[in-house]
This record gives sequence, C-alpha cells and structure tokens, in this order.
Amino acid sequence: MVRRLLAVTILTACAASPSDPSSTGGGGKADGSEPTITFTGDFQTKVTGSLLAGSPVRVSYDLDRVTDCRSDAWGVGGYAQFDGGTPVPFSVSRLADGTTVPVDAELELPSSASHVAIWFEVTDKYGCHAYDSNQGANYQFDIDRHGLGAVLSFDADFTTSQSDAIHGGDKVVVHYDPARLEDCAGSTGGHAAWGITGHWQVDSSTVHDVMVTASQGDTLVAADPQITIPRGQDLALWFEATNVWGCHAYDSAYGANYHFTIE
Repeated sequence: MVRRLLAVTILTACAASPSDPSSTGGGGKADGSEPTITFTGDFQTKVTGSLLAGSPVRVSYDLDRVTDCRSDAWGVGGYAQFDGGTPVPFSVSRLADGTTVPVDAELELPSSASHVAIWFEVTDKYGCHAYDSNQGANYQFDIDRHGLGAVLSFDADFTTSQSDAIHGGDKVVVHYDPARLEDCAGSTGGHAAWGITGHWQVDSSTVHDVMVTASQGDTLVAADPQITIPRGQDLALWFEATNVWGCHAYDSAYGANYHFTIE
C-alpha cells in the first residue's frame, strides 16, 4: 500500500450569516435531555449536567448579551474550538418573519476532545461585527472523557500521536483528519461522495473495519470512532479512501502500517 503526499486543507471557520438556521452545527434541535451551557443576559455562564466526550451538549444564548450590530437582518453565531483545533461554527439565532429570535444549538462533543473554547459573533447585513468572547479569552470548558482510553491522532500534516497508554479492553478513539488522504475527494449533489475507512488488527489476527470520517454537506470531517482493543501486544492501523467513482487511495506508512504497543 502506498501513501501519497497530499496538500493540507482546513475546514473553514466562517459560517453563513449567524441568522441563517442552516449554518453548521444546527440550531433549535436540542430537546432538553442533553447537558446545557447557558449564557445569560447578565453575562453569567452556567453549566447543567456533565460535558461528555462523544455526546451532545446544548448551548442556550441570551441575545441581549450584545446589543451592537442590530440593524436589518442581524443574527448571532457561535464558534466551538476543541483542543485548539479548527473552530466549528453554529447558530444561536434565526430570522422569523423578519425578527431575530433565539434558538438553542446542539453541538456534538468529539470522542477525542478533552476541552472546548466557545465564543460568539453578532453580524448584520451591512457588515457590522461584534463579539462576545470573554474579553478575548473565550469561554473555556473541560470535557469529561468518562473512561475513554487513548486518542490516536492522525493529523493533516502526517504526524501521528498517542495521548495515553493502550491496554486490553480499552475503548480507544481514532481521530483521522480527512485532509491527510484527499486523493479521492469529491462531491455530488451537495454531498460528499467519498469517505475514509480505517482497518485495524491486533497481533496479525482478524482485520476489523471502522469509518473514520463523516460527511457534513459536501465536506468530510473526522468521525472520531471508538474501537475496543482486545488483549494482545500490537495494534496495527491503516486507512483507505474511496469514492463513488471507484477511486482507492491508501495511508499505510508506505505499506508498513501504523503500530502501537498494547500494555
């Protein structure tokens, strides 16, 4: 298997207008069962429940926190940055009959994440921008990994890292950046027409498959799947990109695969 050197691409941090309910991250979807981060009108921040890696969190934002940029067609959008990565945009307002109204956003906390920074931006159709960012420090929250094991990260710059030791029985998170293997990238009808599968085995035994990416519209993002490691000594992984047109490309450490010690 041959790994080809690929250019690095970054998921844009710029959402559609914050008043657009179709912006990435969704809005108004939460049903109240998730843990909630509430940003109140008096600039208090409250967390109800526990932020758990691999689970959703609801973000409730009082639109009275920032009163700038309130001309025609204004709205508020948020950004969530997990462990210093690329900011993920989401909406906390929408337009209803020409009036801006609040909506709760639902964010998926990646299985690989241990921390999230959140901030907000107010814009209007005339190009005004105002921010609610804790005076530039952003709002910081720890994420409980609740017993999840090591994170194996395969980053866009072709570096590979391991957060903790691996033991038999652990649930290990595989974080794979799609920008690492874009040979088969493509979209059709506004949807990603390609994906990346991870293959893994312990001590040269049965090969298991797991999807390491997910589509968001025409963009592919890391899915951060969890795999349960059986007892053994060596964990090997390699990756395969495919698309609907029959393309195949591999990331396999030039055929040697990526190996991690099981302790």
